[in-house]
Amino acid sequence: MPRSTYAIWWHDGDGPKHVGKLEVVGFHALLSGNGSGRLAIPLDQILAVDFVRGQLLVARNRGPILRIGSLDAPGALRELAYRLVGSLQGRHHS
Repeated sequence: MPRSTYAIWWHDGDGPKHVGKLEVVGFHALLSGNGSGRLAIPLDQILAVDFVRGQLLVARNRGPILRIGSLDAPGALRELAYRLVGSLQGRHHS
């Protein structure tokens, strides 16, 4: 069973870099970190997930591209990508 929490950094568009964690909880990806770095993304708002140069690029219905990098174990970012892509595929097949 894949884990639900990942140590990450992220940029929401051109915003500041945040360091913290991403949790997949129910139908949301919850990002929380330093300062005011908090973001809740409904999984059904994710349009595409691309793995580019060690970063995930997450396109959403609303808002800019979200860039996510791993501070976790090797392979954690790919695991997270598969989970997010799985949520996309689940919507297209239902």
